[in-house]
Amino acid sequence: MKMKVNPMAEGIIREGVIKLENLDFKNKFWAKDPTLWKQEAQHQELIKNFLGWQTVYNWTLEHIDEVLKLAEEAKKEFKYCVVMGMGGSSLAPEVFRSLFGKQAGRPALFVLDTTNPDWVSAVRKEINPAQTLFIFASKSGGTVEPSSQFAYFYDEVKQAGVKNPGDNFIAITDEGTGLQTLAKKYKFRHVFTNPSDIGGRFSALSFFGIVPAAIMGVDVVRILNGAKQAAASFGPEAPVKDNAAVQLGAYMGACYANHTKDKLTILTPKEIAAFGLWAEQLVAESTGKEGKGIVPVVGETLHRNFDYREDRFFVYIASDTDDNRRVEEIADDLADRGFPIMKITMEDNYQLGAMYLLWEIATAAAGAILAIDPFDQPNVQEAKTLTKNILAQLEKGDIPSEVTAPLLVSKDLRDEVKLDSLPQDFYSLLESNDYVAILPYLWPSKEIDEALCALRDKILCRTKRAVLFGYGPRYLHSSGQLHKGDGNNGVFLILSAEPEKDIQIPQQHYTFGQLCNAQALGDFQALENKGRRAVKLHLQQPIAEAIKKLSEQF
Repeated sequence: MKMKVNPMAEGIIREGVIKLENLDFKNKFWAKDPTLWKQEAQHQELIKNFLGWQTVYNWTLEHIDEVLKLAEEAKKEFKYCVVMGMGGSSLAPEVFRSLFGKQAGRPALFVLDTTNPDWVSAVRKEINPAQTLFIFASKSGGTVEPSSQFAYFYDEVKQAGVKNPGDNFIAITDEGTGLQTLAKKYKFRHVFTNPSDIGGRFSALSFFGIVPAAIMGVDVVRILNGAKQAAASFGPEAPVKDNAAVQLGAYMGACYANHTKDKLTILTPKEIAAFGLWAEQLVAESTGKEGKGIVPVVGETLHRNFDYREDRFFVYIASDTDDNRRVEEIADDLADRGFPIMKITMEDNYQLGAMYLLWEIATAAAGAILAIDPFDQPNVQEAKTLTKNILAQLEKGDIPSEVTAPLLVSKDLRDEVKLDSLPQDFYSLLESNDYVAILPYLWPSKEIDEALCALRDKILCRTKRAVLFGYGPRYLHSSGQLHKGDGNNGVFLILSAEPEKDIQIPQQHYTFGQLCNAQALGDFQALENKGRRAVKLHLQQPIAEAIKKLSEQF
């Protein structure tokens, strides 16, 4: 793995390395010493129990026969495989799916991390449930999204005439979870028990990432050995100048701490764009807390000679792909204009294991510079709790009017933002170091996705601000922590809508559409409770046309 920096980035990295050396990072990190990050006892206990990812590639290699045996069964018995997960349980599989594509003679992999019924229906139309292996992936075992998906697809497998529906399901979870109990009750084909000392966003090289990859036909032994080989250059014996993980962490931490540059903009060719989604979750959820936060910006449209603000710093992930030349020209222009930029060359897709480990260690290093606990997510639960409260009302037959209200505005802004002057009012909320976040709880059909990207691009070009973009409820387990934990640097536009066709969730008193919209409202309320500047719009069908009209106004 090759790394190159321009002179501006080189000076910043030097500052960060000095800070890490003063913290004795390379020794404390590998010794799993929690004082590297925090002095408080409650943090130290959590940190000590969440560092199992450092060498998890060894653990997974020790258990690889279990994985390969299941993958061989899937190859013979199934045409499709659907991962039902969220956040760290789904984003690594999505990267494998996107980068490697359909492998000959192997099940086609789908990753479903949503409660939007149109999205669930789109996957259902692509598969035959009787010929599909479903992976229920949840560290806690109680995540609402995959639990709802399981209830639906288990029923679909039964209706397809499968004699023993549990044979079409496997689970990946921690020891002692409710998912283990559920898997036993429904006679799942297999349960993969993951080490419990690994947080979800650091679990890519554990069962959570490796099992789906193996099923779709990726050479996971090669992936894991690639990570193991790279680890030698990331460890305490490696000189700093050769330690890419320390250099990346020093770069991220010093940009934030010393240069008021908090917008980490990741440039990728389109063929490996999914890696940006995984890195976004890792960085945002790990650093966005205690009034601080490195803001990862992924998937923005790249414009030549764009007038970026001074809060930006860049990482360009190069690859041997058709789109790389276009991105490289833009990266070279940024370097020439004096923006700090680091180039990381990913020589082939099998360096993915090394890339996961590189970014995990770097994020831990950046967290040390920021003096935060990278392994907790203190602000994620509130949105879940508020969603449960809304669902409890739905079960009583009481649908809160706010769920489908055309416009909701944070209470502190209700005199400032109106529907008939929304774009101007929205722009007026922006302050000096702010970003904008567009957060749609929609199915990304080609037409809807293009309309949303056009809206994002318009706001970017008009304001020159970083514009974050994430589909809900996926982002709740990703950048959602940053939104509520940083220094109130975001202005949020949440978009919900009625589905084209709703789906009843078996054994529940509500539908997928109601659950999805409850999550949108729950997150709006959580942002409002944190004093964030949030606006929620409920769109009418046809959704793509509604977004286009909104974009015209902005």
